[in-house]
Amino acid sequence: MADRSPFDPRGDFIDGSFSLPDRPTGEIALEDPGDLRAPLGAFPFARDSVDTAVAAARRAWPAWRDLPAGERATFLERFARALDDDREALALVIAREAGKPLWEARTEVGAMISKVEITLGEGLDRLGERAFDAGGGRTARWRAHARGVLAVLGPFNFPGHLVHGHVVPALATGNCVVIKPSERTPATGQLYADLAARAGMPRGVFNLVQGDGACGGELAAHPDVDGVLFTGSWSVGRRILEATLDQPQKIVALEMGGKNAALVCADAELDGAAEQIAFGACVTAGQRCSATSRIIVDSAQADALCEKLVDLFQGIRVGYPLDGDVFMGPVISNASAERHGQVMAWAADEGAQVLVAGGPCEGPRAGHYVRPSLHRLARLDPDTRYQREEHFVPDAAVLVVDSLDEAIAALNATGYGLVASVFSSDRGAYEQVWRESRVGLLNWNTSTVGASSRLPFGGQGQSGNDRPAGATAVDYCTFPVASLEAEVPEHGLAQPGFRGPEKP
Repeated sequence: MADRSPFDPRGDFIDGSFSLPDRPTGEIALEDPGDLRAPLGAFPFARDSVDTAVAAARRAWPAWRDLPAGERATFLERFARALDDDREALALVIAREAGKPLWEARTEVGAMISKVEITLGEGLDRLGERAFDAGGGRTARWRAHARGVLAVLGPFNFPGHLVHGHVVPALATGNCVVIKPSERTPATGQLYADLAARAGMPRGVFNLVQGDGACGGELAAHPDVDGVLFTGSWSVGRRILEATLDQPQKIVALEMGGKNAALVCADAELDGAAEQIAFGACVTAGQRCSATSRIIVDSAQADALCEKLVDLFQGIRVGYPLDGDVFMGPVISNASAERHGQVMAWAADEGAQVLVAGGPCEGPRAGHYVRPSLHRLARLDPDTRYQREEHFVPDAAVLVVDSLDEAIAALNATGYGLVASVFSSDRGAYEQVWRESRVGLLNWNTSTVGASSRLPFGGQGQSGNDRPAGATAVDYCTFPVASLEAEVPEHGLAQPGFRGPEKP
């Protein structure tokens, strides 16, 4: 690591080693979104690497599958130690190419390290063998079986943690993996593969190919891939389903976007609620599927809450990710910055009041900098693009309602169903939202962001397809095998119209 830059391209990691493609079909020109005058490197890729990587994983799978679970765990524990040993180097790479403030990148790496222990403990405990007496001298047994070769398609916003969150349970349960990191974060993927190699992963068990979206599509649709594990947007998730339409045998686990709401009741403690909401809307520059984008507030609290949110949004410090005391770095690309400007225009078109005028702005260096924006809606209209779509920028809209029933109706009015938060001193109000809402995560008096790896993570509607990640990821990495077992076959069956030979 010390002898070369983490941004020097090393190619794909296949069958235990890195190699640059002989005949590249494309190149990723990697930029630092916070400093466009300092490009990070060029990563060549070749689409035929997908076939090579899948074949390597397929060859390695029988031996890895048959390895005792404790031995697979040993490799993963070494992986966690390798991540820990190079945690600062990994955080620096994430910060530079994803545009995250260094404090946040360090938090991401910490979550990656703890993921191994959680999976090997609480995760695998979910898959314990079950057996009971089925009568007639037979035992009924239920065990989890590895699926085979799993494709992991990673996002740019958590280029380490959200890839790792699929990889660890896949490997722990006896699968081999082929990873395609986001084309926005190839260096994080490269360093991640290097750390897996240092952990001594057997050849072919862990593979990584660089590439664009088309490479990801080829990997998802590959006939020798048994499952696709994806975290990203609804539109890309839809394309994955289309690519695998003729492969119903293939598991597809989709964790997609959100249009997440914070419900602020008449009895909410406003200082804490405002802080949690502003944090959830602006952390990672709004580029989280769990980001707070809607604030549904009781009319009795609306004006006071808006005043507090304006102060908090205006106080967010935007800056270069490696500088100190920066809360929000740039968005990932020029397209994202331009989208923020478009979001502001959509809000204006439908008559929303501007509370904080954000959008693209000058930064400390040439980069994709934006400031958070905040609006107050004139009315609920989930058919408009501003109120319906996930924007993935630091923007939030306040909707004023007169009752909890009205708030719940507004919460359920979008096609998404990932996260919601309820701010109230009354647990009964929170429980009512739990009963009447359709979201995969519901929080009480805390932000929509910051999920625990010890909990499931997934949503309803356009947010997911009932394959939650997090603590339950081991479920989609395996399939159950049910067995009826007898030491010897039963002899002398007798049913109407059927009679075996007499017992001797």
